[in-house]
Amino acid sequence: MKYKEKEKLWLSKIKENKSKDWKFKSWFIFRDLNDFFFSASFYVSLKENKISGYLGYKPINIDNVFWEIIDEQPNKKMPLSFRGEAAFCVREINFYKFNIEIEDELKPENEIKKLLLNIDKEVNQISQKIKNAQDFRTEMMNDEEENSVGIITSLIEEQKFDEALKKIKKYKENEFNSGFGFGDDDFYDLAKKYIKKTTDNN
Repeated sequence: MKYKEKEKLWLSKIKENKSKDWKFKSWFIFRDLNDFFFSASFYVSLKENKISGYLGYKPINIDNVFWEIIDEQPNKKMPLSFRGEAAFCVREINFYKFNIEIEDELKPENEIKKLLLNIDKEVNQISQKIKNAQDFRTEMMNDEEENSVGIITSLIEEQKFDEALKKIKKYKENEFNSGFGFGDDDFYDLAKKYIKKTTDNN
């Protein structure tokens, strides 16, 4: 079987066998649960009969605040899937990675069904542990360099502006790259401007 045929077949089986709580788009499934956005991405191996990928999550509202900071409010009206594929959004925390082997490339259903069941199980488990934006920020703090944008956005969402400014100063001093550029500004610069504008108006 040619790779493109295999990829199309396997992804179609993911679409067919996912539970009704999930929606499918292109190469990933996504859903909202308890004000959190979950997505699982799937990559069909070119050389092996394997599917790999990861499952991630983030609070739904964190992107809304991020888009306010960078002045892209129309993004709030985009479909839910946009939070998983947009170039400008807050990074999810990936908490479950997988790499499964498919025994029969023409009949991948059994392995795919088991994988999707495991994904549902992992979502249920993390939902019992992480119940709000504060819990999520605590998780982000385990890797501040990786999650600097999310941490600052979360602090701004809770109007903890002084704490956000301290983090911005720390991240810039430590040369943590925000990953976003807007002309001469990066995300840290726009976050500082947003805080100033918000506090001046109050």
